[in-house]
Amino acid sequence: MNPLKLDRRTVELACFGAVGLAASLTHFGTAIWLIEHAGLGASRANILAFLAALPISYVGHAFFTFSAKRYGRGSDLTRQSAGRFVVLAMTGFLLNQASVVLFVETLGCPPRIVFGLTILGVAGFLFIASKFWAFRGSSR
Repeated sequence: MNPLKLDRRTVELACFGAVGLAASLTHFGTAIWLIEHAGLGASRANILAFLAALPISYVGHAFFTFSAKRYGRGSDLTRQSAGRFVVLAMTGFLLNQASVVLFVETLGCPPRIVFGLTILGVAGFLFIASKFWAFRGSSR
C-alpha cells in the first residue's frame, strides 16, 4: 500500500475542512468587521456574514467535497443539491443565530469567542447532513 495515497474519507474530510475554513473565515471576518467597524449589532452582522459565506460554502462543497462524480449527481451544481444545501444552511444559521442572541446579546459574552465556537460547533452536523442528504445523488 502506498503510504502517500489517502483514502476517500480522508480526502473528503480534508476538502470539507478546507471549504468550511474558507466559508467560516469569511463569516467570522465579515461579522467581526461589521460589528467593530460598521457599528452593526451582532445579530444583523451575523445575518450579513452568513449571506457572504453561503455561496463559498455551496460551490466549494458541490465541486470539491461532494463532487457529482463521486456522489451520483448529473452535474456538480443541481437544483436538488442547492435546495437541500439551503435547508441545511438555514438550519445551521438558525443554530448560529440563536447562539449569538443568547450568548452575545443576552449574556454579554465576547462576540469573537461566541462566533468562533458556534461556527465550529455546527460544522459536524453540517458535514454529516451534507454527505448523506444534501449532496447525495440518485445512485446512492
